[in-house]
Amino acid sequence: MHSKISPLTFLVSLLVATGTLLSLSITVPHDRYHRYQSHNSVTSRKADWIYERINFDATPIDVALIGTSRMGAGLSAPVIEAEYCKATGRRIHVTNLSIPETGRNMHFALTKELFRAKSPSLIVVELNETEPRKPHDGFIFIADASDILSAPALINMNYLSDLMRLPGRQAQLFFEKLTGKPALRASFDPAAYQGSHLDRTQAMTLIDGRTVSKDRAMPKADLEAQRQQRLASRKPPHVLPKALHKFEYRFSRIYLKKIKSIATANNAALDYVYLPGYKAPGELPAYLYNALNIDTVPLQAGSTIRANAALWFDATHVNANGATMQTQTFTQSLIAKQPALGQPGSCKAELTKRED
Repeated sequence: MHSKISPLTFLVSLLVATGTLLSLSITVPHDRYHRYQSHNSVTSRKADWIYERINFDATPIDVALIGTSRMGAGLSAPVIEAEYCKATGRRIHVTNLSIPETGRNMHFALTKELFRAKSPSLIVVELNETEPRKPHDGFIFIADASDILSAPALINMNYLSDLMRLPGRQAQLFFEKLTGKPALRASFDPAAYQGSHLDRTQAMTLIDGRTVSKDRAMPKADLEAQRQQRLASRKPPHVLPKALHKFEYRFSRIYLKKIKSIATANNAALDYVYLPGYKAPGELPAYLYNALNIDTVPLQAGSTIRANAALWFDATHVNANGATMQTQTFTQSLIAKQPALGQPGSCKAELTKRED
């Protein structure tokens, strides 16, 4: 005769089993390099290069750029280095660690990884004309298990799905460690490394091997139509009732605070750069200063070119010429605010890896 299990007993047993599985998943050993190889942005890869630049490349990082594809396509690290040295006589190493799509949890994960192996003097985090409420879908791929478990649950659309996927992720990474067969390569291969700079301001290589040149401008009519489409789909600054406004951007605030805490603990400065889209406001909207606890005027980059259709690849990304101008403006703003980064030295340009 079979005894029946009450619904309450079944629920408690399920919760205990789930909790045990999640707890055990933290302890499963794996290679973080394999973890970063598991992430791609559907058409392109960058997380694996970011891990290689941080952990396997001996070149220092003085300034780390943290953001989305706007930053990846819009700021050229080697050009910043060269222009900064010309103006100040000081040599700096700048690395663009931006990764496509939005989500402050991803920016936190990359910042945490950065300080495991490098000691940058300055972290520059991207700000846009709007602040997405959503987390980054790639967080589950590269974040530490402990950071996935401890992520804020309130107003976090990915919290439960990330928890459910974590045991499977850990098991897969453990299997890859045992077999030596991760997504790309079992260990770092210097011959396959793409160099200290992966500059996507001029061109970008896709996963299928095709190269997309950034040396073109979207027709103005198409650009305007895309901008209008984005405006129509954009949520207002506040979608919650006024009494709940303090929770609206809580997710972003938590992770920006975490990034600041990491920088402070490692004696690094934290700043921001405003990268507006096509015809977006020339300055960071006032409500975002309070919503995100931004206590400084961000570095400038794209405000002067935001309405020039000839400089845009699409409504959110500048083209090659736009990136050149945006990088120059950013470097001038950086010099004005941080004129003593790096060390005095020769400004001889190094060979740079470009995706072209």
